[in-house]
Amino acid sequence: MYKNLEELIEKYKSITICTNHLSNEIQEILKRGITFQYDEDEKDADLLFLGMNPSFINGVIDGILPWTRQYSETLSYFKPFFTIEEELKSQYNMDINWTHYDLFVFRETKQANIEKLFMNNEEGRVFLFQQLEILKERLLRTKPKVIVASNALIRTFLGLNRHQVAVWLGNWIKTEFDKTIGTHVVSEPAELKGTKIFFTSMLSGQRALDLGTRERLVWHIAEVLK
Repeated sequence: MYKNLEELIEKYKSITICTNHLSNEIQEILKRGITFQYDEDEKDADLLFLGMNPSFINGVIDGILPWTRQYSETLSYFKPFFTIEEELKSQYNMDINWTHYDLFVFRETKQANIEKLFMNNEEGRVFLFQQLEILKERLLRTKPKVIVASNALIRTFLGLNRHQVAVWLGNWIKTEFDKTIGTHVVSEPAELKGTKIFFTSMLSGQRALDLGTRERLVWHIAEVLK
């Protein structure tokens, strides 16, 4: 288990430096650098927003770039996270602490490329799984009360769609749909037992949740955090 940002960077370095066995297309993606959110207070997070991977703006190569919640405040992708925090406070009198993780740290905007270049060959799948192993450590470190997974493909990587090529994290994390509270609840591992998971569409962009659905999501989060 990593203890600080420096150790987390080293973990990601260890799997993104030796990549000669990967396809040329994947190596080109990795040249864009890796990036991820890290907050010093993430261990106390009530709410974790879980995404797929950082996007990439043509011509920008950052190397290794960890960012904080404060840094992301002006970026459009993260605006819904701050809005949900504000609405929970103003409408439900809840002060929460949140953070954000991506399953993967390489920079790629088109999800279709993830499926094509990484998921359809053994070397690519192993590379993805190595990053998911680090994600496991991050989840165990944070132990969030609620996870909002805002991408349909995240269900696959958490093991809910077992008809796919691999079970991914399905042998490690188990969830069950709780009909009383109306969302998924983690039953395994023991350290995360009771964590609620909301599987949603994107919270920003062209395919973002409509206003009514997002309002219900905020209400639902407030209900399970009571």
